[in-house]
Amino acid sequence: MKQLATENVDQFHVRLRTQAALCSFTDVDREILAQLIEGVNSSKLRKKTLRDRLTLTQFLSEARNEELTEAQTREIERTDQACAINNKTKSVKVHKQPAPTTMKPKQNYSAVCRNCGGIYPHPQSKPCPARGKICAACKKPNHFARVCRSKLKTENVRQLEDNRHNESNSEDIFSMKSNKGVPTATIKLNNETVSCVVDTGASVNIITKQTFDRFRKKPVLSPSSTAIFSYNSDQKLSVLGCFTTNTTHKENKIFAKFYVVDGNRSCSNLLSGATSEKLGLIKFLNQIKVPAELYRGFGKIKNIKVKLHIDDKVQPRFQAHRRIPYNVRKDLEKELQRLEEQDIIENVVGPTPRVSPIVVVPKKTGGVRLCVDMREANKAIKRERHCMPTIEDLINEMNGSTVFSRIDLHQAFHQLELAEESRFITTFSTHVGLKRFKRLIFGVNAAPELFQHALGEILQGIPGVTHYIDDIIIHGADKAAHDTSLSQTLNRLQERGATLNKEKCLFGVNKLTFLGHTFGQEGISPEPQKIQAIVNTKKPSSVSELRSFLGMTQFVSRYIESYSTITEPLRKLTRNSQKWQWGKDQNKAFNKLKDKLTQVGVMAYFDPKKETGILVDASPCGLGQSLPS
Repeated sequence: MKQLATENVDQFHVRLRTQAALCSFTDVDREILAQLIEGVNSSKLRKKTLRDRLTLTQFLSEARNEELTEAQTREIERTDQACAINNKTKSVKVHKQPAPTTMKPKQNYSAVCRNCGGIYPHPQSKPCPARGKICAACKKPNHFARVCRSKLKTENVRQLEDNRHNESNSEDIFSMKSNKGVPTATIKLNNETVSCVVDTGASVNIITKQTFDRFRKKPVLSPSSTAIFSYNSDQKLSVLGCFTTNTTHKENKIFAKFYVVDGNRSCSNLLSGATSEKLGLIKFLNQIKVPAELYRGFGKIKNIKVKLHIDDKVQPRFQAHRRIPYNVRKDLEKELQRLEEQDIIENVVGPTPRVSPIVVVPKKTGGVRLCVDMREANKAIKRERHCMPTIEDLINEMNGSTVFSRIDLHQAFHQLELAEESRFITTFSTHVGLKRFKRLIFGVNAAPELFQHALGEILQGIPGVTHYIDDIIIHGADKAAHDTSLSQTLNRLQERGATLNKEKCLFGVNKLTFLGHTFGQEGISPEPQKIQAIVNTKKPSSVSELRSFLGMTQFVSRYIESYSTITEPLRKLTRNSQKWQWGKDQNKAFNKLKDKLTQVGVMAYFDPKKETGILVDASPCGLGQSLPS
C-alpha cells in the first residue's frame, strides 16, 4: 500500500493497521513500520528511518513534525507570495495580438503514466509522485516497481487474509532479481527432493505448479482462502491450494504448510524465515523472543496479595449513589460483565460499612471506563511510604548504558490481587447492585507505593533493571549485557504470571524517553515534546497561567544555565504582595527562557574517573553550581 496524496501519515498508519487486523502477523508493529517505510511519500523520512533505525512510535513522531514544518513553510511562502503580489507597481495595460498558430486545440484525454501507473496528465498539474523515488525492483530512479519494465526473474511473496474490498493491502517483504548469489537449500518434501530459495522475509512457503507436477506421489491439496501477492504488486498470485507434509533437511524434520502457486517459469520455490529457522538453515543471532504468554490475556501476579491497612479511627461513611444516564447503562453493564469475567470485580453479599460512587467516562474507541471515587475511602487507608526512585536515581542507574528497553505491564495495578479482608473498602454502587474489586485499583492512594514495592521484589537481583511503578527499564553497557538482563526479566515476569502491553513495549533501542527525559549513550536531554510545548506557550495573562508556565520550565531547569536569575522577573509576579503588571523585564525573561530551551543540548553523565571541578555562583536572586569534567 502507498500513502495517498490526500492523506497524512497518521491516516496512512490507521489504514495499514486496519488491514493488518486481517492478517496473522507475529509482530504487527514491525510489519506496519516496514510498509510505512516503503509507502510513505517522504523520501527524507524514509532515509532517516533506515539510517537511525527508528521504532514505529519514533517514526510517527518524526512524520508529524515533518508535516507540521511543511505546513508552516507553505503558509509562510503563501503569505510572502501574497505580499509580493500586493506590492507590485501598477503597470500599463498593453493589448497584444495573439500570435498565429497551427497547433490543434488541446483535447481532454486520460492515459496511464508510464512512471507511476496513475492517470496522466496528473490532476491539477501536480508533479508525478514517482519523481525522485527509487524503484524497489530495479533500483533505478523516477518510477515505481508496479510499472517497472525490467522483468523480475524471481517473485517473492507476502501473505494477507483475503478481503475483496482491500486487495491492494501490501505487506511487501523482500525482492530479488535472480537466483544468482541467493541462498538456496535442498530439502525433502513428501520424500521428494526440492530446491528452494531461503527467503527470511517471506511469511509463507511456496511450491510452484511445475515442481508440484513432478511429484510422483502428489499430496491432496486443500482449498485456501489466503491471498498471496508478489512483492510490490497488487495482483494476486494464483493459489491452487495448500498441503502440510513432512519437511526434512539433514537431521531436522518438521511439519510445514506449503502453498502451490501457478506462476510463470521464472517463479521459484520459497522457504519462509520461520520454516528455514526450524530446519536449521538460518540462525538469528542475539535475538530475544518475548514468550507468547506474556501478551496473552489478563495477568495475575502469583504469590503476592496486597493488604490495605485501615485506620479504624476514621468513621465509615456511606456516599449517595450517583445515577447513571440511561444512554450509557448498557455500555456500563458490558464493562461490569467484562471485569467479572476477568476476575477483577465481584458481587457484594450482605451489609458493607463503606460504599463509594462511580464515574463513567466514555472511551474514544467506544464503550466506557469505570472510575471509582475513592476520596472518602482513602481517608481511612494508611499509606505505606515505600521509597520511589527520583530522576537522579535513574540518571545514576543508567550511566554508561548504550542499549535500552522499556516494558509496560498491561493494566498493572489490576494484576495484583487484593487480600480478602481488604476488598470491602473498594465497594462501589451501580444500578445493578453493589460490587467490589478483587484486584488493586488506581484510585487507592497507597497503590503506587504498593505496586512499586511488589514489582521490586519480583525483579530483585536482576542486573541492569530499574522500574518506576509499572514501567520497567532494562539497560546495558552493550547489547550482550542488555539482552541477558532482558531475557532474565521476561522469564521472571512469565514465571510470576504477569502480562505486558505490547503497544507500549520498546526493545533494543539506543535512546529511550522516560519520565520526560531522553536517555542515551552520551547523556540525558529533555523530551522534545516538552520543549515544544513550552516554546509554543503564549504570554501569560494571569498569575495562575504564569505559575503553570514556570512549573513546566522548572521540570527542565537542570538544562538551563542561570535559571533562577533568568526567571526572577517572572517569579516576582507570583508573590502574594506583588501586583500583576507585565512589563519589559518580564517579556525579556519570558523570551530569553524560550530561547535557552531551544539551545538545550545533551547533559553528560557524571564520570567519577574523570577529573572534576566545582563551579559555584550566587546572585541576589539565585544560587548555582556545576561540575565540569
